[in-house]
Amino acid sequence: MSEERQLLVGIDLGRQISQISCFDNKIYEPVPVGRMRGDGREYEIPVAFAINKQTNEWLWGSDAVEAGEEFIHINNLLEHLKSTEKFEVMGYTFRSKEVLKRFLIKELSLLKEYYPNDTIKRLVISIEDEDSKVAEKIADICEELGIGADRLVIQTHKQSYMYYAVSQAKELWMNNVGMFEYNLDGLSYSQISIDMKSLPYIVGVEKRALSDVMPYEMLSGTDDARLGYAFINVANTALHKQMVTTIYVTGSGFEGRWASDALKSLCNGRRVFRGQNLFTKGACYAARELSGEGKLKDFIFLDEDMITTDILIRTYHNAKFGEVVLAKAGSRWKEVDASIDVIPDDEEEIQIIARNVLLHEAKAHILSLNGFTGRENRMTRFTVRIRFAGKDTCIVTLKDNGFGEFCPSTNRVWERYIDI
Repeated sequence: MSEERQLLVGIDLGRQISQISCFDNKIYEPVPVGRMRGDGREYEIPVAFAINKQTNEWLWGSDAVEAGEEFIHINNLLEHLKSTEKFEVMGYTFRSKEVLKRFLIKELSLLKEYYPNDTIKRLVISIEDEDSKVAEKIADICEELGIGADRLVIQTHKQSYMYYAVSQAKELWMNNVGMFEYNLDGLSYSQISIDMKSLPYIVGVEKRALSDVMPYEMLSGTDDARLGYAFINVANTALHKQMVTTIYVTGSGFEGRWASDALKSLCNGRRVFRGQNLFTKGACYAARELSGEGKLKDFIFLDEDMITTDILIRTYHNAKFGEVVLAKAGSRWKEVDASIDVIPDDEEEIQIIARNVLLHEAKAHILSLNGFTGRENRMTRFTVRIRFAGKDTCIVTLKDNGFGEFCPSTNRVWERYIDI
């Protein structure tokens, strides 16, 4: 008997630090998963390796960072994955994909210490920004580890932030929600707005780069007073005339003492939370939601990767006429791939409905069946497939499957692009 897949796992895979969390059904919240190190656990794990040249032992995490110069040090795993298949360190050649695979094996193996008899039901990996090349290679690695596309989602920090924010108590997201992130790319500000005029609630996020004002390099050689003054000015400008009552602050740039003093000034009329686990928890909340076990059915999350339109087909289904949803607003356009088989009954066309949840408008697109004439009624079966070429372009494919031995398939495929 196969093991039951139960674990809902979120990983924040950053360039310097990675964190992993798992959803705890007893407290209904994500809990951190860490590696034993000395008398405690390490939760913020450096994305690094150090290799002993004599024994070929691979150290990881802080053990790798603290290893001596006699070790081969491998850092910037995601940068290597993005830029090249192979890289060289101290005369040794490594495959970037295999090195990151080794790291993910180490990180995922921590789950066995906490949940020795459970397997992963859904894994969401959060990366800093949209990068199709990196996401594709991470997906390939997970496939090799037995975690296929049906159990894996790769999303950005911005998407994890949305899941995290609306999973908190309602009073924290009733008004706009802001987040300052300070990492290697510098300072940025992301603001969530929620349209609550009707159900489902529409959740959107806008991100602004502020690295021209506060680059990460500013942390070196700048005293605490100047850092605090610069940040307060930038923050007040970003928040000017905005109804933001909850602010999250995250990133290694905020770990200095200067941040504690500066953040106090933001607390006037607002609630401010600082921490480094927002994205791993957001990924974990997403895993819960995408597994069908969540409580966010009244929300639709929208950003540049998500479609704003429900795609439906009008057909006779389950003993009644109605609409079958093939793609839902809030889905990532690259992940949409749905199909349904239909048998026309004295019909010469198929209707595809595009219902925009932002404009509250619906438009019918008529697909003619004239090219498939010449058969008796109800003796043709088609597969209607829905994919997307971009956020606003839907691909509808119609394939003739025939009707068993009575009407062999012509294998004809008809395709149409629909602007939505």
